Amino acid sequence: MAFVFHLRYPSPHRYVRRFIEALAEEEGVEISVLQSGGAITLTADEKDPKLAAFLEKLGSSLPASLYMEGSDHEVVPAPAPKIRSREEAPLPHSVGLCTRCMKELFDPSSRRYHYPFTMCGCCGFHYSLFERYPFEREQTLLRFFTPCEACAEESEENPFRRNFPLLSCHACGVPVRMRDGGSERYANDAGSFKTLFEVAAKALQKGESVKIKTLAGWRLFFDPEALKRAEKVMLLLDAAKAEHHCALIKDELHALLSIERPLLYAAVADEALWEIYGKSTPLKYPDDGFTTLLAKELAALGRSHIAYAPCDEKTPADYTIDYDLAIGPQREMRLFINKSVRFIVEGERGVFPQRREGRSERVVAAYEMAAVPDGDGVLVDRMEKLEGAEATQLWLLEGEEIPLAHPDTRRFAPEIASVMSVLYEHGQTHGRAVGVHFGDEPTFVYHNGTQPIVAVPAMAFDGHGLREKIASLREGSDRLVENFAAKAPETAEKLFGPEPPRDIFEAAAAILGLERGGLDAVGKEALKFHGKGGLQVDTKVKSNRFDPYAFIASLMSYRLAGVEKPLLAYSVFESFGDYVSGILTELKARSKAEHIVLCGRAFGNPSLFSRVQKKLGTGAFLMNRTVPIDRENVLLGALAL
Repeated sequence: MAFVFHLRYPSPHRYVRRFIEALAEEEGVEISVLQSGGAITLTADEKDPKLAAFLEKLGSSLPASLYMEGSDHEVVPAPAPKIRSREEAPLPHSVGLCTRCMKELFDPSSRRYHYPFTMCGCCGFHYSLFERYPFEREQTLLRFFTPCEACAEESEENPFRRNFPLLSCHACGVPVRMRDGGSERYANDAGSFKTLFEVAAKALQKGESVKIKTLAGWRLFFDPEALKRAEKVMLLLDAAKAEHHCALIKDELHALLSIERPLLYAAVADEALWEIYGKSTPLKYPDDGFTTLLAKELAALGRSHIAYAPCDEKTPADYTIDYDLAIGPQREMRLFINKSVRFIVEGERGVFPQRREGRSERVVAAYEMAAVPDGDGVLVDRMEKLEGAEATQLWLLEGEEIPLAHPDTRRFAPEIASVMSVLYEHGQTHGRAVGVHFGDEPTFVYHNGTQPIVAVPAMAFDGHGLREKIASLREGSDRLVENFAAKAPETAEKLFGPEPPRDIFEAAAAILGLERGGLDAVGKEALKFHGKGGLQVDTKVKSNRFDPYAFIASLMSYRLAGVEKPLLAYSVFESFGDYVSGILTELKARSKAEHIVLCGRAFGNPSLFSRVQKKLGTGAFLMNRTVPIDRENVLLGALAL
């Protein structure tokens, strides 16, 4: 009889599978593991005397991943089949620490006690120290450090670190320094590393700032009551206090604590924190070794949260923690979650690199990234990390200057490729579908199962000459412009001056009087509205296209009428939600399409997404599952064109 365990796991990432294999080897149990078709399948002999202990340990130590979608098991009346994982070159990833590495990090008897570069082949921030393929020590920043005897032995004996390119410890690892004004101290052993983070935590407790080159990039840590900064992230130090500080549903809490450690936007539940963080805030749980160790020392001082902001090495701070490696961190993953859906809004970390099943004979390049043939699959990563690849075609993003050449070079539109990426991930590239890509403006696409086309294009926004474009919209529009310029001269200068807005959301932010312009600023203002419904902002079409100038004129009229900023910001997204869902419903009915597709970063706004979800119905549309809903998803979409 064979015991079969199925873990539904649509992600192509292999770190969960590798953890299962390494633990089985350590426990001495014979298993076969296959990761394919959106699942990880573990098979073993039901009568193996070591199986029960292995499964118990797996249940208590397997890293929780936001990509996990459930599991089940069965006992089948057959011998355990020998299913072997396909041997693949390892890919560098950037995720939090597994339970084993966390234990080492805080075990005083460990060679890695308080050593911030602790990680293994199944966890950690590999990518920041990785330079180019293949992922071997000679191609990483640790090539300058020779493993000590204990690490060399571990590289051969420990299944979690066998041939791991970034293996190091106190004896052979990276020294770290702290600068405090004119003084400088170094950490290179257990005692000095612990002291370094204790000093940093006490400085923060006193209201001073600490700048750290974490493996996620430079971060400025500070007490948000002592240092007032508009842009900041709440870093939770105590998971037990998460739901006290922020209003989180169960899935949000699980994702926050997952090994991928995404960035979430959450409502602040504790009214005492509203003056510090506002009523909503970006939210994070400690991810890399540096942030985890700092959080541990702060928690020991009784703190349950601290703030940080991404920064650079020139940002002033009272204390600086640094080391002599020029790391290359990835952009932060931002995750959207509500009660029925989750998707990645933007970012690289925890998303790329990834190896997709199914070989393609083309190279695709966009946004400084590429998808290239790799064995019997496709590897997606930054172009700078990849070597040359043989391909029959080269597909390049429209409008980008990309330094690649091939006799058969083709261009693709980002809106079409973005919609196709969703169909690609769901295995529906041969089905009829209508979709919308909403980045700065909504563009609607129809796919007949063979060829995708733009069905309702966006009217390209041009901020130059904006005064004249709005004044000539219809009768009375000229008076609107004159009245607005007279009553709001500073805003009018932002709209009609020599440096006009670059897109409609920058224009909307200017009309609302927001300090920082763009989609995110308008979205944050919308979250301040707690009413039951908004106003109807003009999202009508002109010549079968959304008219951005009528939209801006409508906002100007409401502001002249004294409409409050949160209500008007919310109304922007509610009106767009009605417009998008209405067009999609009409296109689907006319074309008899089988699927509706949503993509584009605008859907990362809760107000917009909730409105569209309400209008279309939960489960009535498809979205990307394992790549962001915008930008980099075009690499997958172009593989399906």
